[in-house]
Amino acid sequence: MHDPPTTKATVLISGEGTNLQALIDASKTTMPYLNIIRVISNKAKANGLNRAKAASIPTTYHNLISGKYYESGEQDPGKKKAGREKYDAKLAEIVLADSPDIVVCAGWMHVLSPEFLDPLAERKVPIINLHPALPGKYDGKDAIKRAYDDYHKGKLENNRTGIMIHYVISEVDRGTPIVVREIECRTPETLEELTDRIHGQEHELIVEGTAMAIHSLWEQRSKES
Repeated sequence: MHDPPTTKATVLISGEGTNLQALIDASKTTMPYLNIIRVISNKAKANGLNRAKAASIPTTYHNLISGKYYESGEQDPGKKKAGREKYDAKLAEIVLADSPDIVVCAGWMHVLSPEFLDPLAERKVPIINLHPALPGKYDGKDAIKRAYDDYHKGKLENNRTGIMIHYVISEVDRGTPIVVREIECRTPETLEELTDRIHGQEHELIVEGTAMAIHSLWEQRSKES
């Protein structure tokens, strides 16, 4: 398989940035066509920002509270929804200003609304996400813990959880899967041990899934040109 053209990627993070690091490393080795043009974090102290700076990648901090989209402790659902929509619209502006080819959510802990998704869809910029569960299972937060708890209650199908890279749509973690890996739960194993085991495999899968999404993107573009 030939390498696709140089592909500009924006990566969204919220934490340690180990999956970002896997992508940075791949861009220097197996994926020379991957050009990470910006890393955006919604957490000021996310170590992923340091990883990006160490790799000379521009960074942006974009936060709901510090950006005054709503006040800390806001309880009114209407105000929170309106604030999140404004935040997402601004996020779309920040992302699209760089004209990326693809957006990768690598440990991004913020649910994206249509105010972000629609402008990117209009520009035909795919968004992909890593989620530590199998398709249709454990959508949203704490997926690893919920699978672990079900395993210990004897409720986990085939005693397996997993990881997927999928396209992002407005329904949380319900977009079309790109690549899926099953992971068998074990006894004895602590939640922390299972989490570490899953994280270890995420780093491989995010590289594999990003490469597959990039190849699909260029195939689609060649059909449309």
